[in-house]
Amino acid sequence: MKKNLKTGSEGISLHVLHIAMIICAIAISLLLIFSTYQSSNVFSTLSKATSNYIVRQKAAHDLMEASDYLTEMVQRFTLEGDTQYLDNYFEEAYNSKRREAAITSMKESAAEEVLVQQLEDAMNESMSLMYREYYAMKLVIEAKDLKDSHDEIRAIELKEEDTFLSADDQMEKAQEMVLGKEYYDRKEVIRTDLKASLQTLDKLMTTTRQNTTAELNKELTIIRVVIIILTVIILVLIWFTAKLGTVPMMKAKKCAEAGEPIPMIGSKEFRYMAKSYNKMHEKLYGSKGETK
Repeated sequence: MKKNLKTGSEGISLHVLHIAMIICAIAISLLLIFSTYQSSNVFSTLSKATSNYIVRQKAAHDLMEASDYLTEMVQRFTLEGDTQYLDNYFEEAYNSKRREAAITSMKESAAEEVLVQQLEDAMNESMSLMYREYYAMKLVIEAKDLKDSHDEIRAIELKEEDTFLSADDQMEKAQEMVLGKEYYDRKEVIRTDLKASLQTLDKLMTTTRQNTTAELNKELTIIRVVIIILTVIILVLIWFTAKLGTVPMMKAKKCAEAGEPIPMIGSKEFRYMAKSYNKMHEKLYGSKGETK
């Protein structure tokens, strides 16, 4: 045989290569699973933050709507004297309690302290206006000689000078108390607190969205890189498998058909097989088995 056919049986083992492929596949799969798990956590964080944002935004709007509803009812009562508006007012204030529910909802959503404080400031201002509204309603009841049906109104004592006012003057004063500039200035304080709460909420949500988006993009980048690495490894392993197994087999087939010794190339296993074949070939054909 020629010297190039006697290169020995040393080489890369296909068995070892396959084990390496399995180990790489498991490692990359675990990394992909971990990255997708991390991505899922990031998405879950964003989803939870969005849900909390909706709850908190609704709480702020509910408080404003409830405050505005009370204002509407007391204003209509002072203008029209219809006790239905009076009943609607107290139904909202002491049964529906949307303002109190808004505060509770904000706290239950684990809102930041600054948000809760801003909402509570608006709530406190709204509550402080209620005495003024009670007083205005008391004036209307006195002016129209209506029946006191609510303990809160009965508990209000008019100032002495107001008790001597005519019915028309009492109605005018009641309307001034809930329709005048001072009243709307105080209402604006409530709106300012609620606007501040919504602005703070928007800023916090924007920051959370930006952070989670950046984190999600990071995880997706890792996944893309891992996929690229996996693709490269697969291509390299295919090339190695072809070089160590397929190509030597094709050459061995041609040599065997030509009655020539098999080149000892490729994987360790194939070289061992080629060495054994060549020994048998040499015994059978002697020097005729050597390639020219």
